[in-house]
Amino acid sequence: MTYPPEPWYLEGRLYASVWTVPRSDAPVPLPPRVRPVTLLGRALVVTAWAVYEGDGVLRYREVLRAVLVRRGFRLMVTVTDIRVDSEASRAGGRALWGVPKELAAFAVTGHDMFSARARDGHGHLCAARFRALTRASLRVPLAFRVAQTRAGRLHVSPVRCRGRARPARASWEFGGTGPCGGPGHRRPLLSVLYEDARMLFGSDPNRP
Repeated sequence: MTYPPEPWYLEGRLYASVWTVPRSDAPVPLPPRVRPVTLLGRALVVTAWAVYEGDGVLRYREVLRAVLVRRGFRLMVTVTDIRVDSEASRAGGRALWGVPKELAAFAVTGHDMFSARARDGHGHLCAARFRALTRASLRVPLAFRVAQTRAGRLHVSPVRCRGRARPARASWEFGGTGPCGGPGHRRPLLSVLYEDARMLFGSDPNRP
């Protein structure tokens, strides 16, 4: 399976919810030498849908679960579960960065009123509905690092993103221990629609 070299330039929309969970319920496994960030015994978890479209190197959909981690005092994010509907995305994510992508089938509709469902070969994984709470948006640049396990070792990748954020209301349905399993019995702490996103994932190996 061929896939684009890093960095990947992606365009699209993201629908994300933030949760707090007890430290003992934080997603695993984590890479070596990183620990979950906790506050009063609770870890910070993000579940998100992405619809990559436009002029990026790939067009696909994904749903993921990630946890905020630290290596020393440096904050990073680890993706513990993720499903995509692209063979190239699956192969490249695993080989380049150690992101544990698996395949699933997606049903996605809407924009401001967004609905999505993902199923793998074993049945229902998760579903969500998002509703933007306002038409006004705020330009929010993001820069962070993703920490994964690649070839048995810690692998850290930079992510840079520009887009417009709007608050949203979200409801989730979770099935089992897939890419959203865990916090489904509570409401998320906050939810957001991040649109017109321009993302650069990874680093250019040819740059000094």
